[in-house]
Amino acid sequence: MVSWEIKALDREIGEIKKYSLVLIHQEDPLSRGIDILYHILTAKLKKDNLIGYFNISYPLPLVFRALRRFGIDPTKELEELRLAIIDTFGSFHGIRSTIKGVWTLEGMLSSETLPIKYAQVIEAHKSVWAENNMFEGRDIYGFAVAISSYLELFGSLEETLRYLELSSEVRAVHPAYKKYPRGTNFWLWMGKDHPDVFASVYRRADYVLRTRGYLTEDGIKRELTVLKTPELEKEVIKFEYEFKRDGIKLSKIY
Repeated sequence: MVSWEIKALDREIGEIKKYSLVLIHQEDPLSRGIDILYHILTAKLKKDNLIGYFNISYPLPLVFRALRRFGIDPTKELEELRLAIIDTFGSFHGIRSTIKGVWTLEGMLSSETLPIKYAQVIEAHKSVWAENNMFEGRDIYGFAVAISSYLELFGSLEETLRYLELSSEVRAVHPAYKKYPRGTNFWLWMGKDHPDVFASVYRRADYVLRTRGYLTEDGIKRELTVLKTPELEKEVIKFEYEFKRDGIKLSKIY
């Protein structure tokens, strides 16, 4: 089991089963669900774990800026090998980085080719971790920001669904996942569009958290709902939350 890095979640729904897939569904920007994901990511890095970050949505400088906002020096983490960035955004848009630890994907990228190209890069970086004896005493985590952006990259619902199916098949057999230790994965989905594709992602996830934000007379209110866990919950678990200097404060809604 691994911690959510948020005490209220560890207490109310229990820690995460290792090797699970966790989906955070940010329904609207006001809820800042992406900041919950970054909070978890940076807490795992600060505990000296290994992170694979799949950058799907943003130019790399914006990713670096976000990590710095949470107290992480991305250049240092990349150089010390704890962090690896697979820059899908830059690969699709023809942007090449020479930064150590940032991997770009070569050649044609499509729903058919991307799963195997991901696996090849993951295998290559895991071999670096193995050569440097970095697996001992550390957990591995993968973070994908944001899965919903594949719809823009592939240009259709059908191609995105095809990518998701092929990815599952590749992960089941490729040496990147069979030869080397596996990790616990966190995916972010943004918005309420494309329910057919979202439903496919939802079914694959072991845990699903939904974030919503809304304006009231007292200011912005944010709500987190636990939609899915491996265990059947007796009730729908909801929290109000706010961002503090020292982290995220959740208060259960009864």
